[in-house]
Amino acid sequence: MDLLRLKYFLVLNQTEHLRKASEILGITPPALSKAIKLLELEIGEQLVTSEGRGLKITDKGREVAKLVTPSVEHLLTINDQLKRTSAAKKAIRIGTFEVFSTYFAGALYKNHLQDEESILYELIPGEIEETLAQGLIDIGITYLPVPHQNIDHIKICDIEMSVYGRANAFKNKKFEELPFVIPVRPVNSAPTKARGLDGWPDDRVFRNIFYKVTLMESALELCRQGLAVAYLPSFIVNLHNNCVKKEFQLTSIPNSLKLKERKHSVYLVKKKTETESTLDKKLARALRMITH
Repeated sequence: MDLLRLKYFLVLNQTEHLRKASEILGITPPALSKAIKLLELEIGEQLVTSEGRGLKITDKGREVAKLVTPSVEHLLTINDQLKRTSAAKKAIRIGTFEVFSTYFAGALYKNHLQDEESILYELIPGEIEETLAQGLIDIGITYLPVPHQNIDHIKICDIEMSVYGRANAFKNKKFEELPFVIPVRPVNSAPTKARGLDGWPDDRVFRNIFYKVTLMESALELCRQGLAVAYLPSFIVNLHNNCVKKEFQLTSIPNSLKLKERKHSVYLVKKKTETESTLDKKLARALRMITH
């Protein structure tokens, strides 16, 4: 039975007056009368009868009102609670790792999520998927997807990768001599041969690993000082270079790569049970704009 029509009938049952019930409900008397007739057709019983210029609730109508009142009141309470929950603004919980939180986060919040209250969690691939599956974050961003039975990875765009260092710091060095700085934490269960958070193809190309750091900003500082090179997304380096003096800007090391130009796909990470939301669309649009 239609919940709204039942609500209308219960108000009419209390007032026994079409116009008064209409005023309480905020609808016209004809609209109320039509709703009651439709409810009678649905139930198969006459609930209201005419009496002079007014109306009277039938015995069957009184019986129906008594029977449904507790359930209707309960359902209306639940409905109000759901509306309040939906209307309440919640902080967006995003899970990602440093590639998408160092410099990228500033551009994301300033230009795309400035009016959104949010929480950014620093996680590694694998942790992103598991934390999302547990409902502790709302969405993830990654370029190293780790398969999970309850998680979907939705490809948004591709980003270019290259080896970067301070300009002219390593112009006389061969590739094998370049001192690389890499992330300490490994990636487990990624569907590629990459073992590190930077996504370097360790199975195919050797590099001279000289430094290992926990924070990406530490790696960038070593690069700024001319002490190391790092394998980085080009868009991150562009964002970085906009924030530092010219002498500390990074540039792609010419002829340094022993592999073809590399690209990584960027994914939104979401629960399989979740439908596409406004947040998904907003983040997808932001990722495409910032990374190109």
